[in-house]
Amino acid sequence: MATRPRIGMCLTLLLCFAAGRLLAQVPADLQKAMQERDQAVFNADSATWDRLTSDEFTVVDPGGTFMTKAERLARLMPPAAATPLEHVQIKRYGDTYVRRFLTSGVWVLDIWVHEPAGWRVVAVQATTAK
Repeated sequence: MATRPRIGMCLTLLLCFAAGRLLAQVPADLQKAMQERDQAVFNADSATWDRLTSDEFTVVDPGGTFMTKAERLARLMPPAAATPLEHVQIKRYGDTYVRRFLTSGVWVLDIWVHEPAGWRVVAVQATTAK
C-alpha cells in the first residue's frame, strides 16, 4: 500500500512538470498578455481589454450570439464570481497561438496573433460544457 502514495506523488510531479513545459514554450510577453486580458475580463477593465483585443475581433458566446469587438466591449461586465481557468491548453500554429480552457462551466477557445501593437486576441468561441 505504500506504493500508492508514491505513484500519486509521481503523477502529481509529472503533471506539474508537463504544465511547466507547456508554459515554457509560450513567449513570456504572450503569457503576460493572456494574464492581463483575463484580469481585464474579470475586472471589466475596458481599456485593457480593448488594448489586448484585435480590431477585427469576433466572438460567439455560449448562447450562440455572434458579436464584433464593439458589441462585446459594450457588454463587458465582471462575472458573478471569480473562477479559475482549468484544463488550460496552449498550442502554437506558426505565428498564431490557440488557447483552450474551462471556466464557470464554459469551454473557451481564444486565438492570439502578434500584431504591430503586440499580442492580441482575434477570435473567441465559448461553448457550454456538458
